[in-house]
Amino acid sequence: MIAPRAPRISTAIVAVVVVLSFLAGCAGAPKTAAASAKQPPAKESRPERKRVQEVEAAEKLLDKGEAAAAADKLGDLAAAAPADSELKLAQVAALVSAGKLDKARAGVDEILAVDPANPRALTMGAELARFGDDDKSRRSYLDRALAAAPDDPAVLSAWGDYLLDAKSWPKAEEFFRRALTTDPKSVDALLGLGRALYREAKYPESEARLSAAIALEPASPLAYSDRSRARYQQGKYKEAEEDLDTAISKAPDESWLYLDRGRYRLDEGEIAGAQADFDRAIALDPGYFLSYVYRGGILEQAGKDDAALDDYRKVIELYPDYWYAFESAGAAAFRLGLWAESAADFKRAYASSPSRYEYAIASSLALWRLGRPKDAAVYAGSLAPGIDRGKNGIYWAMLRLIQDQNDATSEIELDIQAEKRLDLKSAMLFYLSEYWICRGKIELASKYLALGEDMKREGTLEYHLLLAERKRLGPGPNG
Repeated sequence: MIAPRAPRISTAIVAVVVVLSFLAGCAGAPKTAAASAKQPPAKESRPERKRVQEVEAAEKLLDKGEAAAAADKLGDLAAAAPADSELKLAQVAALVSAGKLDKARAGVDEILAVDPANPRALTMGAELARFGDDDKSRRSYLDRALAAAPDDPAVLSAWGDYLLDAKSWPKAEEFFRRALTTDPKSVDALLGLGRALYREAKYPESEARLSAAIALEPASPLAYSDRSRARYQQGKYKEAEEDLDTAISKAPDESWLYLDRGRYRLDEGEIAGAQADFDRAIALDPGYFLSYVYRGGILEQAGKDDAALDDYRKVIELYPDYWYAFESAGAAAFRLGLWAESAADFKRAYASSPSRYEYAIASSLALWRLGRPKDAAVYAGSLAPGIDRGKNGIYWAMLRLIQDQNDATSEIELDIQAEKRLDLKSAMLFYLSEYWICRGKIELASKYLALGEDMKREGTLEYHLLLAERKRLGPGPNG
């Protein structure tokens, strides 16, 4: 199964709030602790006071989710103080948060034109290149940042993120540990190290590092989400779900949190709760295929094949290369008696996974059930020669039988009798029953369906198809 996509919450975006807090708090402050003890804080001049008020207003806009308005306000402040790179960086981060990436890139270019070695602008440029899937530019920014500030924890963490995306887990771990050597309280480095350790299956330390990040920044939904995964892998299911509950309470509009919690609930057998989470994930992000995959599975298990098929069709629309969607859609259509759709779906599933010969058999039989026996014979006949008869003789025999379309089934029956793999044996009993339905021999079909049902291979594709066929045909000769 493909894992759900991870959210892209960047150091640059999160840092804007830190920058604003710093800018709002530093004006008029004493230079040292000793100075603070000896004299009251210096009185702010009117321009300084106004500047602080404007920065605080921008921070409030960000807190309310109005990133574009915050970026405009910060842009006005930066224009009035062109030498203040911190203000410009804060504006760029707000632009990123508002989704105005082109303007953000222009802002980074303006900073680097004046200060080519500004490490924070370079890491911001790397993050923007990441959003644009421009790996070459991202690497170039990071190389320049590391040369300019080799011990800067933000630069080292940005490198760690790059290596995480490159799936170079040990190297990512090394960079995050270097960042923590310089700044043991770097939340970004703790989060990154927790993720790297998770990828290396070092779950207890991953949990510990993520817990440290949460202690420093308890408002971060991403930290709770990451820790939930580390806990889940250790069998701490209740704690994992509690982490996701907390994350959702802090970020109730993030679809990936509901998707993760739905998966946990599904694994724990909380079907109604899982479906509610998948429904919510889809409502928040209708363009992500995996939520439909999971919900379709729940609907399928509930016997709601029409609704499940709709979800699988949506998966195919969103992710046309996902073979599992074709299998699932083909099976749902088969159970519903939509033979043309089933034949097409199983054919595409076989094209995606040419070692899964059962897809080819199912597609051939669906064509025959549609009333196109010649097309079924041609399709089956085109595939049989490509199968290694010595290794996969039972599939070869079934496809040849569909090609020849006669009553000479003794060879396939002997193969099924001798087959020691129970899942395959049960599957072939189902396909043989379908063959007899196509030949109009319903009593024989019912006999083989009953044999297949008695094997109770409940986790297989064919068992679900078999139960639907039994329902269509009614009680067999033995009741």
